[in-house]
Order: sequence, then structure tokens, then C-alpha cells
Amino acid sequence: MVCNNVHMALKYVLLTLLSREKQTGYEIVKTLESAVGYFWNASHQQVYRELAKLSDSGEVKFAPIKQGDKPDKKLYRITASGKRSLRDWVNEPVVQSPAKDLLLVKLLNLNKNNTHIMVAELERMLEMSAERMQVYDEIQRMHYPPARIAGLPLEELALYLALRKGITSLESHIAWLQEARNAIAKADA
Repeated sequence: MVCNNVHMALKYVLLTLLSREKQTGYEIVKTLESAVGYFWNASHQQVYRELAKLSDSGEVKFAPIKQGDKPDKKLYRITASGKRSLRDWVNEPVVQSPAKDLLLVKLLNLNKNNTHIMVAELERMLEMSAERMQVYDEIQRMHYPPARIAGLPLEELALYLALRKGITSLESHIAWLQEARNAIAKADA
């Protein structure tokens, strides 16, 4: 079975995170918002719903952690069944998800009356992309100096390669945004 359902893929994102270390739901959400969030995102509700499903299916287990006057936390860990499921999934070919790009939909509505709006939107996207690139560059500078890359253990090499994909994809996106902005501005002149 080839995994091409985005909702089903969250299962494997969570199993992957839990295969690396035990985490609470809160820690998983924070990981998704930071390190993994640049290439995968999910809401708090999606994460907790999926953790409940994984627990029900026996692919993860949790241990309650007492917190005094607060509700108990749950510390999740992957089970042998979850590891098998993750291994089987890793062995399957990936099917690319179709892109959903609202900016391209807006671009398809380009006309003489809205070129200024489109140029402004492209400028805004360029600013956001530049900010994200600064974050990526800082992560690379802090954690992956050139002298360290050759000796990275496999798990860390995977994180580095994910970061590099983000950087190269963003560089390409920035170049396209600049090209589109310039072409529209020139056509409107």
C-alpha cells in the first residue's frame, strides 16, 4: 500500500518523532512548531487525535506523569507494532502530493486592474521568505558548520539533509518570486 493520504502521513511523522525519543503530546507539538515545522505542520488537535488513534491501535503507549494540581501528562513511546508499521511505511515508495499553492491561484486572476495588488503580494512573500531564510541560515551556521558535515551520524545527517532541502527549495522560491514580481511590474509599466 502506497501512502499518499496527507492525514495518514501524520501518523508516520508522529511515529518517526517517537522512534527518536519518548515525548509528551506538548513536546511533539513544540517539535512540529520548530524543527519539523518547516516541512510538516499539524494543529494541536490533529496531533492529539492522531496520538489517541495510535494508542488505540497499539502503535504507541503512554505513561501518565502526575503534575500535582494539573491534569496528568502522557509520555508517549513507540511500541514494537509502531516500529513495524514505520519500517513497512519507510519501505513503500512515496507518492508526491499535489501542490496546493494559493499564490498561483491568485496569479491566475492577474489583470490590468490588480497588478499593483499582485506585486505587493509578491513583495510580502519575498519578505516572509527572506525571514525564513535567515532562520535556516542561522540553524545551519549554529549546528552544521562545513567541517562538521562529513562526520555526522546518520540520524543527524537526515536532519541536515532536510534543512538543506528547505534551503534549496526556498532559494528557488525566492528566485521565482523575484522573477514574477519583475515581470508583472515590467508588463504594467
